[in-house]
Amino acid sequence: MQYVDILALKSEFMRVLAHPIRIGIVEVLGDKKMSVGEICELLNKEQATVSKHLGVLKNGGILKSEKSGLNVFYSVDICCLPNFLECLKNILEEKAAKNSKNARGVIKSLR
Repeated sequence: MQYVDILALKSEFMRVLAHPIRIGIVEVLGDKKMSVGEICELLNKEQATVSKHLGVLKNGGILKSEKSGLNVFYSVDICCLPNFLECLKNILEEKAAKNSKNARGVIKSLR
């Protein structure tokens, strides 16, 4: 695989994650399995909205689903993704700390 192909794959991966609701879904799932209803409750979002974003994440290879009776349970299909999001949070905290005018508010909102 050529370098430009790897860059394209990285870009596509970031595009799939690039929405606050999708990042929230991945964060609330962590290493757990949850139904759409549980995810909706934790994110305080409508089922149609969450379902749409679950589809994007699943089609992008970030989530997997498992049917159990009438319910579908979702989980993160990339074991290091929670660590990636934690690293991203650390980058944002560092960036905010460098901008002393907004640092306290941004860091507080990240926790």
